[in-house]
Amino acid sequence: MFGKKYQKRIEELEKKLKEKDEIIENQNLRLMSQQIRPHFVFNSLLAIKQLCTEDPKKAAESVQHFASYLRANLDAMSIQGTVPFKKELDNIKEYVALEQADPASRFRIEYDIKFSDFMLPLLSVQPIVENAIRHGIPSKNSNGFISVSTSLEDNNAVIVVADNGNGYVSETRQQGEHRSIGVQNVRERLKIICGGSLSIANTGHGTIVRITVPLEDKVSGGADEDEDFGDEL
Repeated sequence: MFGKKYQKRIEELEKKLKEKDEIIENQNLRLMSQQIRPHFVFNSLLAIKQLCTEDPKKAAESVQHFASYLRANLDAMSIQGTVPFKKELDNIKEYVALEQADPASRFRIEYDIKFSDFMLPLLSVQPIVENAIRHGIPSKNSNGFISVSTSLEDNNAVIVVADNGNGYVSETRQQGEHRSIGVQNVRERLKIICGGSLSIANTGHGTIVRITVPLEDKVSGGADEDEDFGDEL
């Protein structure tokens, strides 16, 4: 009797895990469609082409950054769990270097990494940095500034991406929709994969995005906290 009840519970958990995997896979595909934008790829290749004649060494570095950027996006299709934050930080730096290879791109970025020993879904922070660069600070030109910081707060890893832009006031409706979908995708992936959360605050002097990742296993879709299989064994 207890064996059948236990087996039924296992089957229910397996069904939930399968459904969760399908949701994550769909989220990854949606993220991919938002991340690899044809005009960004085109502009990056044009910038690299220009560097080939002006600065061959920098052109070679940009090709490496471009390859790493594409690989990270392709990896997002197959990696359903979490990756070390250091890997995500590397992805951010590869993307930023690629943006800065374009002579028309003018902004500064600083990193204040106080805590890095945690896991999170791949491409959880890089899309937020991308939003800051492409939608948050363009009107600031050479005064554009972005900061990426991490800290440990109450057994949570906290990542903050802040910019000194105009809070997306000048973006078009299409740009706003693209940004909103991208942020929502990240928010859902954080919640599903690691029980994390994302919040946004427009300060009037810029935008602050705060990502919180629990260090405990609080992934939704698992067994309820008050369940105990011990009585059924």
